[in-house]
Amino acid sequence: MPFAVGAYAGLDGSFVIATPPVGEDMVYVETQLGGHVVDRPADVRRAIDVWESIRGEALPHQRSIELIAEITEAGPWT
Repeated sequence: MPFAVGAYAGLDGSFVIATPPVGEDMVYVETQLGGHVVDRPADVRRAIDVWESIRGEALPHQRSIELIAEITEAGPWT
């Protein structure tokens, strides 16, 4: 995520949206207290909305690679 974006929806913690071959989507949510699976449709929909928001703010793939390379070459970090 570009630093210029500032605070964004993904700062609340990591999650994975899973689409099983049979059944409805579910979300694995990681928190400071551990992880858990969420399958309530409203919560899954919210996670999908958050993911779409994150994707909308993120850099394109190639620009992300270039930025990581620039930062790596600029080291050392303090």
